[in-house]
Amino acid sequence: MSADVRRLRLLACCALLTVASACGSDRSRERDRDDVAPAAGRSRFIPVDTSRLTALPYAYQLENAFPQLNFGNQRPLQLLYAPDGTSRVFVLCQNGKVHAFENREDEHATDVFLDLSTVVSRSGNEEGLLGLAFHPEYAENGEFFVCYSTEGPKTVVSRFRVSADDPARGDADSEEVLLTIDQPFRTQNGGSLEFGPDGYLYIGLGDGGSANDPQGHGQDLTTLLGSVLRIDVDSVDGDLPYAIPSDNPFVGRGDEARGEIWAYGFRNVWRLAFDRETGQLWGGDVGQDRYEEVNLIVKGGNYGWNQREGRHPLEEADNWGFFPTAPTENDGTHPPVTEYFHSEGRAVVGGRVYRGSRLPELHGAYLYADFVTGNVWALRYDSDERQVTSDTQICSSKAQIAGFGEDRDGEVYLCAFDGNIYRLRENADYLLGGEIRFPARLSETGLFESTAELRPVPGMIPYSVNVPLWSDHASKERYVALPAGGQVQFSETGQWEFPQGSVIVKTFSLDMKRDDPSTQRRLETRLLVNSPYGWEGYTYLWNDEQTDAFLSDVATTESFEIETGDGATTQHWYYPGRSDCKACHTAAGGFVLSLNTRQLNRDHDYGEGPVNQIAALAAMGVFSAPLPEDAATWEAYPEWSADASSPDENERLVRAYLDVNCAFCHAPGGPGNSPIDLRYHTPLERMALIGVPPRGTRSSREPASFLVSPGRPRDSELLLRMELRGPGQMPVLASTVADTRALQRIADWIAQLQPSGR
Repeated sequence: MSADVRRLRLLACCALLTVASACGSDRSRERDRDDVAPAAGRSRFIPVDTSRLTALPYAYQLENAFPQLNFGNQRPLQLLYAPDGTSRVFVLCQNGKVHAFENREDEHATDVFLDLSTVVSRSGNEEGLLGLAFHPEYAENGEFFVCYSTEGPKTVVSRFRVSADDPARGDADSEEVLLTIDQPFRTQNGGSLEFGPDGYLYIGLGDGGSANDPQGHGQDLTTLLGSVLRIDVDSVDGDLPYAIPSDNPFVGRGDEARGEIWAYGFRNVWRLAFDRETGQLWGGDVGQDRYEEVNLIVKGGNYGWNQREGRHPLEEADNWGFFPTAPTENDGTHPPVTEYFHSEGRAVVGGRVYRGSRLPELHGAYLYADFVTGNVWALRYDSDERQVTSDTQICSSKAQIAGFGEDRDGEVYLCAFDGNIYRLRENADYLLGGEIRFPARLSETGLFESTAELRPVPGMIPYSVNVPLWSDHASKERYVALPAGGQVQFSETGQWEFPQGSVIVKTFSLDMKRDDPSTQRRLETRLLVNSPYGWEGYTYLWNDEQTDAFLSDVATTESFEIETGDGATTQHWYYPGRSDCKACHTAAGGFVLSLNTRQLNRDHDYGEGPVNQIAALAAMGVFSAPLPEDAATWEAYPEWSADASSPDENERLVRAYLDVNCAFCHAPGGPGNSPIDLRYHTPLERMALIGVPPRGTRSSREPASFLVSPGRPRDSELLLRMELRGPGQMPVLASTVADTRALQRIADWIAQLQPSGR
């Protein structure tokens, strides 16, 4: 059906429709190839009780530790205490100020302990006041140490003293510079400072910035960059304003190594922390391409950068970077204690070992977080066995957690860029009657009358889309559940807004014999829930008996033997982890990816003949206001199952496909590393795609290749990356099979493009 016919039909439906709509005993099953979705009917909206799904399945939540304090846009990075016998705590802010206040929940004001805002550079996003440490004998000598960025760019480590007139304040004029380190770029500065139990000052430094450590600082012992340093601030060594401890691992090697280095091979240490009971030094190291890592930092250790990221070495053959298929051979470097893939987060924040009393079940656990996702983990490590005994996500938040802190009693705090200082508290909804409240089985969600038959409860509304997201030949059954009183705010061109308690449900099934639905096997059911904490994604894996599905916490892969017309083939299916959902369901993509006008402006068979599904939803009263009267002008994606009747129609299909499959990352504000904009309505000349050189190494062996090279599909990185499976593939996640139909359409489109882009 043409787009014009669909628009006219929608206008008629909006005026006349009394529709039979969502569910009953028939299954609403949409296959990517034919978009068939029958269902039995009713004509009114029935709310679904989704309350069990709006709780978070994590044992802890964040709470504001100091509700009356907020540091605004000063970007707090660290909370700490001074060994001075007082109850004060100090908050280091990236803008250049250190605030001090009494450690009371009802504290409402702070004193500025130190103000270096006119000195520090904030030209780069990662520059600023980055580290603070109080001397172990601060009560006697009043000394404290800071690390900050200044123009050059440079990193400066300095000693300060408290004011002689006011011992409650630092004296900004007392600065004694200990180290000045030239920075080649304005990123990856590190800057964490910690005094160890040995009384020495430890300094964490990044590799100096830019991709791939271009100057090789991580493995260069003649530079201080990419290292953790250890210096004696109570002595001097020759012309140095500090001394180098004689037991540092590289002392005495002359020009071959800097004696200050304690450990090396880091990209960007963020942040350091000593365990106050064991003396172990922990650190997070921010990754580049694929992996974030947490390390136990030991004397003389080489932590691998820039030869490896996490446990994964650089693949020299194609220079794509650090990917999950890379081997993990032992090359003498220190592997991380733990690592996580960029589906779980994109910037690790090293934390603290919890030694407080508020949350006794966390005692001894190393807490760390991710800046991008707001996830918080608790890791336990057996030092005798040298192995992790548990590493569990314990909290999900929307906060941009940038640093941790610890008070005198060992309580741990989290510093966020919303200006708040948080702490963990138990999630009261996590346990109910001694059992985890969040449904562990699909049958416990309240969404299905029978999971074995996949028969939804009354109120689950089936839907279909014009352009399905490519899912490795899987078919999908799609539903949306809305709570009582919940209505959807309609938008013609933008994203629809869904009420709290909405649940988007999608079940993936795979034919064990390609294109034979009778051999279908259910693989997983994914839920996207609009909870009080924002949109959260969950994956339920189906059992072998196909009777129920079970909640999965982490990403896993399973292999299936598939019969095809060309013989049997092994297909790997990737089950996403909980944070994988956030990798695609982004704010840039509107969180809910498929429920919008372009996708749903199409006919759908609810069991009593095809009707326009937007009009059907309107007739049910799903929308918060009547539909606009200009329904006949609404645009729809062309149907992916249709043939392209002309080059222009093929271009529309390609643009729709890229919008659906790629634009949630590759759009303004999206997490994609490339600046391309693949949204459907972006003019071609503004997509930063046609005739634009790729970043990094090319897949094409043609040095003049572009992201899209007009008239030359085989020299177009867009096409090559989409047909690639493995390192460098697009999309990065959850696909092990290339979409041959899409690749052909994209190749035809590129071949028809003229050098002008048309």
